[in-house]
Amino acid sequence: MTEHSISEPTPLTTRELFLVTSGRLASTTAFRIVYPLLPFVTHQFHVSNLDAASLIALQTAAAFVSPLGGRLADRYGERRVMIGGLGLFILGALLCSIAVAFWTFQLGYVLIGLATAIYMPSGQSYLSARSSYEKRGRVLGIFEMSWAVAAIIGVAPLMYLINQVDNLRIAFGVLAGIGAVNALLLFRIPEHRGEHRAAPISTTVLLRRPAVWLILLFAFLTFGGNDLFFVSQSLWLKNGLGANEATIGALFVVIGIAELLGSTSVVVFADKLGKRRSVIFGFFATAVSLLLMAVVGTQWWAVSAVIFCFYVIIEYAIVASFPLISETVPHARATMMALMSVAVGTGRIFSSFSSVYLYAIGGILLVNAVAIGFSMMGLVALSRSSLTPKR
Repeated sequence: MTEHSISEPTPLTTRELFLVTSGRLASTTAFRIVYPLLPFVTHQFHVSNLDAASLIALQTAAAFVSPLGGRLADRYGERRVMIGGLGLFILGALLCSIAVAFWTFQLGYVLIGLATAIYMPSGQSYLSARSSYEKRGRVLGIFEMSWAVAAIIGVAPLMYLINQVDNLRIAFGVLAGIGAVNALLLFRIPEHRGEHRAAPISTTVLLRRPAVWLILLFAFLTFGGNDLFFVSQSLWLKNGLGANEATIGALFVVIGIAELLGSTSVVVFADKLGKRRSVIFGFFATAVSLLLMAVVGTQWWAVSAVIFCFYVIIEYAIVASFPLISETVPHARATMMALMSVAVGTGRIFSSFSSVYLYAIGGILLVNAVAIGFSMMGLVALSRSSLTPKR
C-alpha cells in the first residue's frame, strides 16, 4: 500500500509546467555533454580515458547531497531550492569555461553535479505535488522531455562548436548564460506553500523501511546498469567505428529525437497502460536492444537504427519510473525522489569507472552483458517492494 497525501494538490498550470521544465535545460545539457566529450577531454587536458571518466563520477557523486536538497524543498519550498541549484550551476559552468588545469575543470563539474542533484528532486516534487497520480505520467513525461531536447538543441550544437574552435571552454560560457536565463524564469512561478502541509518525514525514518531500500536498489541497478553502456558508448563509436567528435555530436541529434519520442510516449501511454507495467516492459525491452548491439557490426545505418530504438525504449522506462516512485511516500516526496537520485548517482559512479575497465577487457559485448544482468535484478527488487503502486 502507498501512503496518501492529506490534501488535494494545488492545480498545476501549463505555464508553471513549462517554466519548471525549461529550468532544467542548461544543467541537463552540461550533464549530458560529458559523455560524448570524454575523448575530447583526454586530448584537451592530456589525461587518460580513466581520468576523463572521473568527470562522470564527480558529477554523479554530487547526488549524495540530494537528500539535503529534498529535505530543504519539503520544508522551505521547491522553487527556492531550484533557483539555488541553478546558482550553483552557473558558478560551475563559469569555472569550466576558464579552466586551464584539469582539476579546475573537475571542480566545475562537481558544482554542476550539485546543481543537478538539487534541481531534479525539487522540480519533480513541485510538479508531482500539483498533479494527481492518474495524470502524473503526462506531467513528469513533459518535464523529462527537457532531457531529450537538451541533446538536440544543446549537446549537438555545442559539440559542433567545440569541434570547430578546437576548444571546449567556450561551450561552458554559453551554458552559464543559459543557466542565468533559466534562474530568472523561475522567479515567475509561485512557491505554492500550503498552510496545512504535513511535517516532512525524516530521511532516517524512511531508511528504516525495507520496502524503501528495495526501491533504491531498483534505481541503483537499472539506472547504473544501463549507464555502463552510456559511459563506453563514445569510446565504442570513436575507437571501434572511427567516429569523430562532430559525428558523435550529430548522432546525439538522433539520440535526442529518440529520447523525445520515448518521453512523449510516456505522456501519451503511461497513464493508460500503467506506470508499473510501463517500467517493467521498458527495462526488459532495453535489455533486448543491448543484445542486438552485439550483432549489428560496423555498418553505420545498422548501428544508428539500434541506438535509436535503444534510446526510445530506455527513455520510456526511465521517465515512467519517476511518476511511479513519486507516489511511494507522498508525505516526503522530495526526500524520496532525492534518495532515488542518490541511488542512481551511486550506480553511475560505479558505472563510470567499471565501464571503462569492462570495455578494455571485453569490449561493448561485455559491457552490455553486465548492464542486462543488473537491469533484470533491479526489476526483481522493484516487484518485491510493498510501496510500489500496483498500477
